[in-house]
Amino acid sequence: MDWDDVRFFLAIVRSGTLAGAATALGIDATTVGRRLARLEQSMDARLFDRTAKGYVPTAAGQRILPRAEKVEREILAALRDVEGEDQRLAGQVRLTATEMLSTRFIAPHLHRFNRRYPDIKLELLCTNRDVDLGRREADIALRLARPHQDDVVVKRLFVIELGLYASHGYVQELGLPGQNGTQGFAGHRFIGFADTRAFRRENEWVDEHAAEALVSLRSDSVSSIMSAAIAGVGLALLPCRVADAEPALQRVPLPDRLDGPDTGPEPRVVWQAVHRDLMGAARIRAVLDFLGRLFGVADPATAARASAAQ
Repeated sequence: MDWDDVRFFLAIVRSGTLAGAATALGIDATTVGRRLARLEQSMDARLFDRTAKGYVPTAAGQRILPRAEKVEREILAALRDVEGEDQRLAGQVRLTATEMLSTRFIAPHLHRFNRRYPDIKLELLCTNRDVDLGRREADIALRLARPHQDDVVVKRLFVIELGLYASHGYVQELGLPGQNGTQGFAGHRFIGFADTRAFRRENEWVDEHAAEALVSLRSDSVSSIMSAAIAGVGLALLPCRVADAEPALQRVPLPDRLDGPDTGPEPRVVWQAVHRDLMGAARIRAVLDFLGRLFGVADPATAARASAAQ
């Protein structure tokens, strides 16, 4: 099997469908099917059973799977060794981050990076999925949970403070929580997060502190939640650094509870991860330096140390 055969075989194993493998490889499903047929013909063995649930490796496919994964690890390690020594400020860098980090924190400042490094092609991947840096699904990852992959250099990049916000029109219509003779969030509407693991912490806060409110909308997109808040759909938990700069929104003070003053949810920590073998590449260091300058002052602890050093 040559490297292309390994790539196609492993992509089908991991996705379970031709369409999923095509998406992972950046090609069309017809090409994936044609390459699989050629591979099976050359090996004179059927590698997958075509089932209603997708492509399932046959006994032959299961036997070659560990060997294919070993080939992949060796080739990717060789590529990282070479690229880690690359001192050119040129080439592609794949940066993955959540949608909110990508659209509200990174993208508005990319013009400065492009002017400084015109030969570095930055590919920004917006996803909440944990990507495998060892398999080169990305070069650099920004995540809201500390990564624990092998051979990955992890850095605490900055802290995201969350606050409660509403549009001016919403406040004129319903007032602030705890006003107009109401208790807590009674009579108010909330824009909630999707019921997924990624937003478990924020959803638990809403369930505990605003149980009497009506959740009028849920979304797995923080940018969509912010747009809905601007439109007056309801109250929303949003990153303070972004929402404070939006003139259509205002910070909503939290009403006191019977057991004392209310507090917002625990701040989110953003972690930066990059594979150890790529740390020496000039283009990777350029992106890491850019992210460090961009986010360094967002972490109160970092800002305090910088101020004390001046």
